Amino acid sequence: MNPKDKEYLEFIIENNPLLNSDVVPLDDGDAYSSDYCGRSTPLNERGYPLRWGRVIQKVSKSVDFHERGDEWIIATVIRTLNGILKISAPYQLSTRMRHSVISKPFTERSTRKAQFLRIGRTKDPSKNWKLNAVSIVRGGTDSGNVVIDELVIRADSGEKVSIKSPDENIWPFGQDNPSVATVESESDLNVAVKLETSEVEPNMVVLRSGFIGKWGQRTLLPLTFENKAGNHYVHTYESTVRPQPRPGVFHAVVEAITRETLCDLDAPVSSSFLGVPYVIR
Repeated sequence: MNPKDKEYLEFIIENNPLLNSDVVPLDDGDAYSSDYCGRSTPLNERGYPLRWGRVIQKVSKSVDFHERGDEWIIATVIRTLNGILKISAPYQLSTRMRHSVISKPFTERSTRKAQFLRIGRTKDPSKNWKLNAVSIVRGGTDSGNVVIDELVIRADSGEKVSIKSPDENIWPFGQDNPSVATVESESDLNVAVKLETSEVEPNMVVLRSGFIGKWGQRTLLPLTFENKAGNHYVHTYESTVRPQPRPGVFHAVVEAITRETLCDLDAPVSSSFLGVPYVIR
């Protein structure tokens, strides 16, 4: 791969919506929504969180290219997200504040891969390489006790995306492949998420979507089934959601945040997320 080819591939990674829209839904912009569901666990002695939200302050990116013979190039894209998680807490009895905002710093990383196929040998790199497939997005904090095992998104039209493991199919989404789910604008999607955790009580699980210029759309997925597997618990969260009414390529990002993150003042942010692309027409 010569320098011109590398420059062209970096341009594709920076500008193709299939590769660069996965971070957009993760930024709430501020604490909002009262969608917390934590059963009997209050925020220390303050009661339950009123609102919460992630504010991304900095995104840095690194790209590593690996040539597979002369016909394929695999790009590994790692993004590091730095910001604060804002939690609006109820009043504290020792003060007369109606509520206060707690800020917790976080660092998360997301990883995805892109597969480029050689289609020519010209002086024009745009005629030499084609984005052939992309992987899912896998991310979260370095230390977390929640792991997303399975994600199923099903549209009323019958379109379905099913991801059972990040290693089950490393290239589930082709650039021109119908495996990228296409749904009609403002149509309902049935979403089911299965995750593994060391906690018996439910975590906060949300489905995120959104586009540049608007804060992420966040929908709570309630716990519908729980089962113990050894010393861990397998929880299933399900809901029906409706994506935003705007055509284009977007990412549905499923995020699990531990109960302690929102309820323990001293606990660090612990999260896990998985993103898959979809097309609105």
